[in-house]
Amino acid sequence: MTKKQLRSMVLAVFTAVFLSACGAESSSEDDSAATGAGLHTFTEDVQLCTPYLGSSSLDQWTDWDPDNAGSVLGRMFDPGMGGDECLYAHSVILDDHIELVNRFSDYWDQDGEHTGDGVTMTVDTGVESVVIPYLDQYIFGGMSVAVDRMVILQSGDLTVRMAFAVDGEMETIVEQYEIGDTDAGVFYTVRDGDYRALWQASVRGARTQHMWEGDVAQKWFRITECTDAGTNWEIMGGGSVADDDSMMAFSSRSHEDSGSEDEFYLSISLEELNNGIIPAAGVVDAAVDSPDGVDERAYITITSSKCLGFLGIFAYPNDVDELDWVF
Repeated sequence: MTKKQLRSMVLAVFTAVFLSACGAESSSEDDSAATGAGLHTFTEDVQLCTPYLGSSSLDQWTDWDPDNAGSVLGRMFDPGMGGDECLYAHSVILDDHIELVNRFSDYWDQDGEHTGDGVTMTVDTGVESVVIPYLDQYIFGGMSVAVDRMVILQSGDLTVRMAFAVDGEMETIVEQYEIGDTDAGVFYTVRDGDYRALWQASVRGARTQHMWEGDVAQKWFRITECTDAGTNWEIMGGGSVADDDSMMAFSSRSHEDSGSEDEFYLSISLEELNNGIIPAAGVVDAAVDSPDGVDERAYITITSSKCLGFLGIFAYPNDVDELDWVF
C-alpha cells in the first residue's frame, strides 16, 4: 500500500465525525451560543477511554514493558516517562489553554481587547472559518473549519490563537500556540456527545504528531503517533478499556536502522497492561504473522475501518515555522 493510499485510508476512518463540523459556513446561526458557558477540557475524558499508566507500578518485561524507560507502551501512556511522546502531555497543554480562554468567556461576544490577571485576549467574532495549521497540509490540503469566533491570547512568552464553535453538544476547536521561538504546537479537536477526537502536532522537547479518538460511554479508543524522540518511531492501535478483560492491540515500527520499517505488534488486556504481565502470545513479528483483523487486532489491520494506520516516516513538523497560524 502506498503512503498516498494509506493517508486516504486514515482520512476516511478518522474524520467521519470531524468533517461534520467542517465547511465554509458558520456552524451556528446564533454566534452568542457559547457566551459565558466555557469550553470543555479533554484530559479526564481521554483517561476514561484510554490506558493511563502514570500511577502504575509494573514489573519488567521486554522493550514493550510500560515500566521500562525505553518502552513503547510506557512512552505512549505514562506522561512522566514519555513526555512529549505521550498524548496526555499534550491534552494537559490543551486544557491549560482552554482554561485561560474560559477566563474570558463572558466577553466572547465583545470584539476587541480584554485584559485580566496579566493575560490579554483579543476577540474577533467576524471569523467564520479557519484553515487548520500544519495538520491540513499533511492530509486535508487546506481544509476550512467552520467556527463562531477567534481569540488571540497572550500571557508572557505564550501566544495562543484559538478558533472555536459551540453548537449544542458539538464543540470544535482549532488552536495554534507558540512559546517564544522554540516551542509550538497545533490542535484540532471535536467533542460531540460521547465522542471525542484530538489531533495534535508539536515541536517541543520532541517533534510529534498524534491522532486520537475515543468514546467515553463505550470506552473504546484508537490512536496513531509518529515522533523523532530518541529514535524515529511510530505506533498505532486501539481497543477497549471497559473492564480488566478488555483487549487492545498495538503495532510499532522504528526507522532508526537505515529507514527500516520492521513491524512488531501485540494484543494485551487492560489488566495485563496495568500489571506488566507478558501476554501469552508475546510480541509478534508482522512479517512472519501479519495481523488478521479479528477482534482487537482490527485496530492494527490497515484494511479494517477500525484502524488509523501509521502516519508515515517523518510525519511530524521539522520546526516551529511549519506550525505557523494560517491567516
